[in-house]
Amino acid sequence: MASTTVPSSTSPSLPSGIATLASEKQKQADNKSTLGQADFLKLMTAQLQNQDPNAPMDNGQFLGQMAQFSTVSSMGEMANQFKALADQMASNRLLSSGSMIGRSVLAPGNFGSLSANGSLDGVVRLETPADGASLYVKDSAGQVMDTFELGPSGSGDYPFSWDGVLPDGSKAPPGRYQVQVSVMRGGKADSAQALLYTPITSVGMTAGELMLNLQNGSKLALTQVTSIR
Repeated sequence: MASTTVPSSTSPSLPSGIATLASEKQKQADNKSTLGQADFLKLMTAQLQNQDPNAPMDNGQFLGQMAQFSTVSSMGEMANQFKALADQMASNRLLSSGSMIGRSVLAPGNFGSLSANGSLDGVVRLETPADGASLYVKDSAGQVMDTFELGPSGSGDYPFSWDGVLPDGSKAPPGRYQVQVSVMRGGKADSAQALLYTPITSVGMTAGELMLNLQNGSKLALTQVTSIR
């Protein structure tokens, strides 16, 4: 018995050329939903040609319609110009910020890199006064390499610098080190924040905001930078 194959769709597909033409026609129809300057002028001309001779359009009314269209058109053009200006300014900021690559910013984080002839610099930030504070520099294994003592201090930033020279006079090898701060308040131990100067490796834009990509892998918004060198 002969079998019959039923098509999966009863609607025949259009040839590619006709489908493209139909798509272009639809785009033109969609564009017609926006009243342009030429359409407005045609509309005004038709309105003048078909007005009642015994009750012609008032000049003030006619000029009012022209002013309204001119205002809307000007506002649209102004918005486009402002957007183009904002995009241009963002591009200029990104280009000019390239000069910051290689410089260092003060950023939150207790890990930093010590170079052969460099130093590990930063600040101890005290949000509230402390009876005393101790800063510990540790290696990757957690061993204390050096210690700095800070006496009774009020709130604020207290700079420190470690050149890698150990208490016995030897030089610590270059590498990654950790800075840890412990403070005393009312006889109780507490922690405090350490901020280190970290090199900028690259810059980028995120949601219109200039972002600095740091050597330690973190990101910092330019608006959050308090110190740069």
